[in-house]
Amino acid sequence: MPGFPSKRPSVQMSYFAPSMRINRLRPHWLMPVSLLLLWALPGLAGQALMLAKEAEVMQAEAASPEKHRILVLNSYNFGYSWTDNEVEAIQDFFADDPSVILQMEFMDTKMTNAPKHFSNLLQLYQHKYRDSDFDVIIVTDDDALDFIRDQGASLFPDVPVVFAGINNFGSGQIAGMHAVTGVNEEADFIANLELITRLQPDVEDIYVITDELTAGLMIRREFETAAADFEGRLRFHFLNDLTLDEVLAKVATLKPTAAVFYLTFFQDATGKSFTPWEVLPRISSSSAVPLYGQVDYMLGKGVLGGKVKTSYYQGQAAAALASRIIAGELAECIPIVMESPNMYMFDYEQMQRFGIPKRALPKESIIINEPETFFYRYKGLIAIVSLIFIVLLGFIFILLFNIRTRKRAQKGLQDILIAMSSVLELDSAAEIKEELIEIINRIIFLDRAVDQVRFYNYYGKLREYDATRLIPLGAEAAPSTPQPGDELIRTAIEQGSSIVRGRECVALFKTQGLIGNVVYLKGDRRFEDIDQDLLEILTSNVSMAIETLEKSKMQEALETARKIQLSMLPHAFESVAEPFGVDVHAMLLAAKEVGGDLYDVFAIDDDHLCIAVGDVADKGVPAALFMAVAKTLIRAKAEPGSTPETILSKVNAELLRDNDQCLFVTLFLAIYQRSTRTLHYANGGHNPPYLIATDGTPSELPLLPGVALGVVEGVVYRSQQHQFAPGEALFAYTDGVTEAVNTAGAMYGEERLMHVLAGLGTAVAATIDSRVVDDVERFSRGAGQADDITVMTLRVQ
Repeated sequence: MPGFPSKRPSVQMSYFAPSMRINRLRPHWLMPVSLLLLWALPGLAGQALMLAKEAEVMQAEAASPEKHRILVLNSYNFGYSWTDNEVEAIQDFFADDPSVILQMEFMDTKMTNAPKHFSNLLQLYQHKYRDSDFDVIIVTDDDALDFIRDQGASLFPDVPVVFAGINNFGSGQIAGMHAVTGVNEEADFIANLELITRLQPDVEDIYVITDELTAGLMIRREFETAAADFEGRLRFHFLNDLTLDEVLAKVATLKPTAAVFYLTFFQDATGKSFTPWEVLPRISSSSAVPLYGQVDYMLGKGVLGGKVKTSYYQGQAAAALASRIIAGELAECIPIVMESPNMYMFDYEQMQRFGIPKRALPKESIIINEPETFFYRYKGLIAIVSLIFIVLLGFIFILLFNIRTRKRAQKGLQDILIAMSSVLELDSAAEIKEELIEIINRIIFLDRAVDQVRFYNYYGKLREYDATRLIPLGAEAAPSTPQPGDELIRTAIEQGSSIVRGRECVALFKTQGLIGNVVYLKGDRRFEDIDQDLLEILTSNVSMAIETLEKSKMQEALETARKIQLSMLPHAFESVAEPFGVDVHAMLLAAKEVGGDLYDVFAIDDDHLCIAVGDVADKGVPAALFMAVAKTLIRAKAEPGSTPETILSKVNAELLRDNDQCLFVTLFLAIYQRSTRTLHYANGGHNPPYLIATDGTPSELPLLPGVALGVVEGVVYRSQQHQFAPGEALFAYTDGVTEAVNTAGAMYGEERLMHVLAGLGTAVAATIDSRVVDDVERFSRGAGQADDITVMTLRVQ
């Protein structure tokens, strides 16, 4: 079929030798008979070899359980286009399935359909397929279905049947058959009439060509039923009882508001017979209006097209049903496809003749006879390539036009990289002023003259312009009279970026670490967009470099402060604790470079050891300074004979002096008396420490409430005491431990802390501190440290 691929599986063909009868020969006939045998022997040997090969193939197929045999029984002859298309569709469907073997038979009922012909076919098939087994039988068109319905039970008992090409299928056509399914063949005249009104919006009259034969009358009744839906919209004229010449004369005189629909014309009014291949080209060439049809074989003979019954898709649908049966479905359980697989098909030559564009056709339409020229086949691709070529050509012109700008940008970026290091090495305002003028001039003026240049220091916030904060370099105050470029400077500050306008520009360095961070320039030419881009790159990079340098210096200062702070805290715990018969250890982890937590361990006299753990209510440098003051005051006020409450009261009074920042510190302070193993302690608003018994059980140390130091004047602190048992330990900490959070936002908490302490038993002080800190870090891993962490452990030996 034109337009469809030809991809076919191998078809098994059967070879049969005529039966030969050999009589007993008399001796005097021996010589002639011998000569005859010698002459016929090569042919007989070849035929025997073919039979042997066929038998071998059939045996191999029978022994192979995965092979499936399908008999395709066609009503008509090979070479008849309708049948050829059905066969081609079945072959195409199974082309990629090596497990399927197709057996083709053609009944030739277009040539003869006398009862004797069917009787002969029955005898032939009985002999030919007496030893054959088929999984499915596909029958095409009515005669094959009728034959299998009447003779199938004796020829192919219990073999499922799939039919195709059955005109206006009715259940009576498969009466008595049980394992059968198939595809109905029915013309869609309503869709064709709708198509005509779509392709010819002005159509008023439809001239229908048909004949008076039985089939023609049946098709006409179907058409009239569909035409009833178009009464009032279209007028129908039937050209049925006419000679061919009269039909030709009639269609030649039709107006543009008419269309011709070909149903069938196998015989004219005089009884003369015609085939569609004879009559369709003559009608089409005579007609002044498009000719439509309802069967696919009409395409290419002069018919414009329509929604046609397609033999190829009939065969394809039947093959799909057969495939389902092979896969295991029961034929009687597969519904018959009543919606005929019709397709919209059109002839390109007729479309061109009547000026019908492809876009007017329904979607998924099939077009035959399209030109094979390179331009036509690839005109869409050619158009796309041409468009791409034009776009690329435009880009080339744009690139050529901008090449000067790109070279300027490249040179400007190189100058910026060179300028970065030189600007950071300058110290005096004069040097910076001179260098910046040279750099800016080189980048955006290309060494041309500068008419005006002024440097300013702006001490306000970007995007918040304040004229009083714009101080000329070397002056002490803002100028009292307006200066050229003031409005452009204002705009640059409010936008927070450098800006060019006409012949003026403002280079805005977004840092107050650069002397002369606002530069106003006026040149001898108008600026372009590339000038502003380069200026913004320069100012941004210089500003970032200066900020980075200042942050680096600040980081160095903080690192030095951290080292100083850590050096203020005791680390040689053994030398301090050993004379008192205790094991002491402490750790501090600052959340920033420096922190506000503190701890201290020192001897007041030979019998008294002072320990302290505190937390300043802030972080960073202010907290670190306040921590240093608090630690110094604790040591200064811890005189021999002092008690914890007196030390807290004195330190509180000192911290209240000149405390403009309103900082305060929570503090747990205790004095351990060696001679009695007694701990005297007082609370300045701090977390209660934990006692760890000799069996490892932790419990909270009883603690009276207290007020943080540096908040309220004249606070009275109360002292408590605890008698240590040998091996008992005290664990003190800051809230950075229990208030540590993880990535889910959950807090570490006192319950988890007690669980860790309970598992440490009689561990030494250093082990207790490190285990607690490690557990806090594991808990908060990924969330970051939000507060300073300090722990201290004292264990009585």
